[in-house]
Amino acid sequence: MSDNIEVAPWRPNDAIKGLLIIYGLTIISCAIINMWMKASPIGPWVGDEIQNWYWFDNVTFQLMALWWALMFAVVGYWPFHKIENPMKRGVILTAVSWVLGFFTAKAIYWSGLGADWVFPIVGSLYFYLAFFSFTGENWVVANLSQPRQFFVLMVLILGLTYVTTNTSIRWIPAWWFPFIQMGAATGLLTYLTRNMAQPLKGITQMLILFLAVCIYLWISKMMGIWDLSLDGVSGFWHIGYLAADSSWLLWFMVGCSVVYGVLIPLHNWPFTKIPMPWGGLIASAFCIGLISIVTIFLKSLIGPVFTDMNEALTYGYMGVNWSFVIPLIFGVGLSKPYLWAGQKTPGTWDDVDD
Repeated sequence: MSDNIEVAPWRPNDAIKGLLIIYGLTIISCAIINMWMKASPIGPWVGDEIQNWYWFDNVTFQLMALWWALMFAVVGYWPFHKIENPMKRGVILTAVSWVLGFFTAKAIYWSGLGADWVFPIVGSLYFYLAFFSFTGENWVVANLSQPRQFFVLMVLILGLTYVTTNTSIRWIPAWWFPFIQMGAATGLLTYLTRNMAQPLKGITQMLILFLAVCIYLWISKMMGIWDLSLDGVSGFWHIGYLAADSSWLLWFMVGCSVVYGVLIPLHNWPFTKIPMPWGGLIASAFCIGLISIVTIFLKSLIGPVFTDMNEALTYGYMGVNWSFVIPLIFGVGLSKPYLWAGQKTPGTWDDVDD
């Protein structure tokens, strides 16, 4: 163990800086994009339809922008990797991602597909990116050059997305997304699958997330915000759907925005003081509590601040973009390594005894 790598560090300056940047950009960019989507919709909305669908365009736009940013990040920032200044590279990469995100969102409608295709396409794109690059650690392209990695991943992800969305599966519901953030931000997933080889490691991690979703939906049913008797996202998935007031959807969207964006700037403190797996599980429980508090707070703003639930949804979800972009593209919260209690090497648990 290197003497200059801190164990369970408390870095308040980094934490405050990261949180202010991520959620400051969340508020500012959401206000701007909401105005943009109302003035010039991505979808074919006219008249009163715009007020009902601008939130949908907002979510589609920022999710596609993030997907492009993540695609560049997982192949070592290609083709921007030769830009030596990290800040300059980050700004250019982010700007390009937003431009590509806009035209990708537009392309769904230009191709003749309707709004009911958006979430199946976006959800599938994210699932396969997560499977191959995040839980899968790029195992399928590990020995290729950066340009070939990018090309092969694009072919795999787009091809499998096409197949999925054109079968009865339709898409893999994105309800796993907050949980992969908990597992990735804390390292809990890599701890639970330590010393496993790919691709079985990635498959196991995705199945752990599926189990977490099942528990989550069961609890949601007990709370009356999820109805197992309703049709799911397709005939393939018999898991019900959210209740009509959209409280569950707001919780999910907030969850996608406040896990990675909070734990990474905090460097997982104080949970790093507790050995795995308990430290990771307690950190995840903290996130679930935080998500619930933020969700209740945003709901209380409907009327005094937000016009309706649609506007609350946009602010609840906009943080997902910046909570990934600021750490992964600009390095905030990830630039200085640290150790979890009981960990020997930053970023891995493979050298820790069972």
